[in-house]
Amino acid sequence: MNMSGNIRVKTDQCYKTLYNEFKNFIVGDMHELFFLSACLGYRAKKKKPLGKKGEGRFWSSTITPEEYTCFYAMILKENNMDLTGIEDDKLVINEIEKYANAGMYILIEDFLSDYLLIKSDVDYKLDTSYSKELPKALLNFIYNYLQ
Repeated sequence: MNMSGNIRVKTDQCYKTLYNEFKNFIVGDMHELFFLSACLGYRAKKKKPLGKKGEGRFWSSTITPEEYTCFYAMILKENNMDLTGIEDDKLVINEIEKYANAGMYILIEDFLSDYLLIKSDVDYKLDTSYSKELPKALLNFIYNYLQ
């Protein structure tokens, strides 16, 4: 448990455009969208491996201590509180990438589909005509999803 900052955090490459569009618009940085996605995947108890489509999106040094703490808690819960599960940050990040990948799928299917211009296995692109309402709608989605 050292919150290593030199790990390249991956997402499915089809989410590249969404991560770029969300940055400095709905979230401040990519790690925040990753955190949201990981939480959605964890909440739904779903993981989706990246496979060959994984692409480095940001460095783990941008992950906040609070986010890392949540990631460690997820892995601890998953491993029946066995501390060996959080000894290697690379392994922790690899598991959280699976939750985040599933969470992005949930976010797209359950919320973003009405706000997308492009929706395919290759790329997703936001419809900018919704730019004023999207941040508030996302907060509302998250609030309702947690109920």
